[in-house]
Amino acid sequence: MKIYQKFCTVIQKSKIMPLTGLLVGGLGLAASAGAASAQSADFSGKRIEAVVPFGEGGGADTYTRYMARVLAPKLPGEPTIVIRNIPGGGSVNGANWFEANAAKDGTHFAVASTSTTLTSTLRSTDPNIQFKPEGWIAFIGSPMGKVIYVHSQTGIKNVEGLKDYKGELLMGLQNPTGSDMPTLLSLELLGVNVKPVLGTDGGDQHLGFQRGELTLNADVTSAYKQMAQPLIDAGTAVPLFTMGYADANGEIVRDPNFPDLPSWVEAYEIIHGKKPSGTEYDAWLALFHLSVMSSKALVLPAGTPEDVVAAYNAAAADLVEDKDFKAESGEFIGTYPQLTGEAARKSLVTATSITPEARKWVTDWLKQRFKIDL
Repeated sequence: MKIYQKFCTVIQKSKIMPLTGLLVGGLGLAASAGAASAQSADFSGKRIEAVVPFGEGGGADTYTRYMARVLAPKLPGEPTIVIRNIPGGGSVNGANWFEANAAKDGTHFAVASTSTTLTSTLRSTDPNIQFKPEGWIAFIGSPMGKVIYVHSQTGIKNVEGLKDYKGELLMGLQNPTGSDMPTLLSLELLGVNVKPVLGTDGGDQHLGFQRGELTLNADVTSAYKQMAQPLIDAGTAVPLFTMGYADANGEIVRDPNFPDLPSWVEAYEIIHGKKPSGTEYDAWLALFHLSVMSSKALVLPAGTPEDVVAAYNAAAADLVEDKDFKAESGEFIGTYPQLTGEAARKSLVTATSITPEARKWVTDWLKQRFKIDL
């Protein structure tokens, strides 16, 4: 797959052994406190498994493979990190596995993405949801923007083109309550006629879009740069807008990685001639913060000892200040500020919270749109 071509180059200098996909050398993490206790955790000769609750090739997989490669050299003992993909259930299978089986000695960590936190937040009483992300210990958190684009065969050239487009846009959707749901809701609030094709994950969505079977797609920044940009350059795809980014004052502004594209708020004003407001906008904002500002996190299981947490936190802090990481990370994860240590942990807690009013609006929309009663 094209997504691995860049990794094949950068990984040549790393430790490589396959598990279910790729074996990569690593990354580092955060804390200013606990340096002494961090020294007591030593991963020399260890193999650490990074659990990705999705198949290969999507945004969470891309993010984790890159972060695992740059993490390993920062951890005490420079362990080998392997990727364990556990797809199924819109991240439920892998998240359940991590909750039940992850070792608490630092030899397992996982990626918590929008699908995982969204599923837990909206389906907290579902007996199939056996994981509790609010208890996981985040050691690095990554805001991640998203770009929405259409196939050139639609004839749509920009956001303004959505106003007059009379056709139906086909969009892949893993499941109605997964990470693509905020994108679908955002499009419907714009008044776009979208037909979701259920049961298609990130890899299938890209293949379907390239073949012209799907006419609308959306990617987080990391996947967009690797997977969609070549399609843009070839004239196959046309970028429309991003979900935007929250500035220091909480205002939704243009994504700093895509300053030439309007944010969703701007797109709303272009199409409707007014600013978004009301309960539906409150619900959109809740999903925006969950899916963009708290999009990705690398987490240890609940109950991990303090010395192990401190080691990962210290590695994260070292990583985000590393000049090589600063120079290359934008190509893989975008140029967003990275959260480490306690800040990352608080961000994950925020991502798993939603007001009752916003939750009710979203669940009512899901019931009306997909006949799903949460």
